[in-house]
Amino acid sequence: MHFALQLSLALTAAAGALPKPSGPFKVGYSDHIIPHDTPNDPTPGPGNELLAHFYYPTNDKVQRTVPYFDEVAADLWGGFIGLPDAPSLLNLSTALIGNASYLRAPTGRPTILFSPGGGVPAWMYYGLLADLASYGYAIVAIEHPGEPPSLRWPNGTQTIGWDLNKAYTSALDDQIAAYHVSDLNATLSWFSSFVGSTGAPFSTSQYISLGHSIGGGAAVSFAAVDKRLQAVVNLDGIFRGNEVVVTDVGRPVFLMTSVNHTTAADPSWNVFQQHQTGWWQSVSVYGSGHLDYSDITSWNSALGFSTLVQTDFGFLGGVRMTQIIQKYVKDFLAFVAGSGKGVLAGPSLEWREVIYVGGNNH
Repeated sequence: MHFALQLSLALTAAAGALPKPSGPFKVGYSDHIIPHDTPNDPTPGPGNELLAHFYYPTNDKVQRTVPYFDEVAADLWGGFIGLPDAPSLLNLSTALIGNASYLRAPTGRPTILFSPGGGVPAWMYYGLLADLASYGYAIVAIEHPGEPPSLRWPNGTQTIGWDLNKAYTSALDDQIAAYHVSDLNATLSWFSSFVGSTGAPFSTSQYISLGHSIGGGAAVSFAAVDKRLQAVVNLDGIFRGNEVVVTDVGRPVFLMTSVNHTTAADPSWNVFQQHQTGWWQSVSVYGSGHLDYSDITSWNSALGFSTLVQTDFGFLGGVRMTQIIQKYVKDFLAFVAGSGKGVLAGPSLEWREVIYVGGNNH
């Protein structure tokens, strides 16, 4: 795991709902197994399958509750961050409707392929992904079994992955980045077949790649080599490999960073930006940390814990950070679709935490 956590504990609530999606649609959810071989897979996973979490818009009204944590994951994560009552994580709830029906007609939105941070389960980005789905986007979030500390399969079995305290080397990071790109490619191919066999009204001609941390770099790497991607969003991810750093993606690229992720600290971002001839923009969020792009900092506000204390988390807090990510990613996607720039046009008092770092905004 790329981080260590410490909670300053003040448990004041026993249960809590994570932020609800803000869009006009309800959000359906289903899991799907994707056959895909990973040669020389460095993880303890099977190496021949991926698990896809599918978030999508639905008009269903009946709530079939989808749990956030399973017992194994709650125990691992609760113990790791030092909760006195690890099962309390099981009280976190979502607004997802399990195996909901699909819409009868397309929404006209592209399909989003999501790649998570190293060692962070893809379902720990519920705050962003479910919100996007509530605005009509179909999102496929990709799990590489063996990378997250645990992974529950649709049949209830578990794959135990890397330890949360695992030390990552640069060589291992390169391997992870490479198979994340391969996983994105396999998922795109699978999704086309899935839509063809089910008749689901989701786009197989327009795609966006989105990722966090090592998954953000992978999202850019994938967009650079696959022209089916309309645009790409990198949430605080380093670019690994010189061929990616010097590649001109040629399509819109949106970059969001935590406050300590600067071009001085990470030269790969500066070199990458210099090679872009298409539209790109980079913003930094004051008061944020690297892991604030996941749901982890929303747990404390939902369950009543006091603030997470660690360099990978900022003082901004999970609720506000989630609102910022949702707004800026949605406005970028709307811009790609032909609407105005929205909050991308420049700083505002409403979103005063967001600092405009640079861009090629022609």
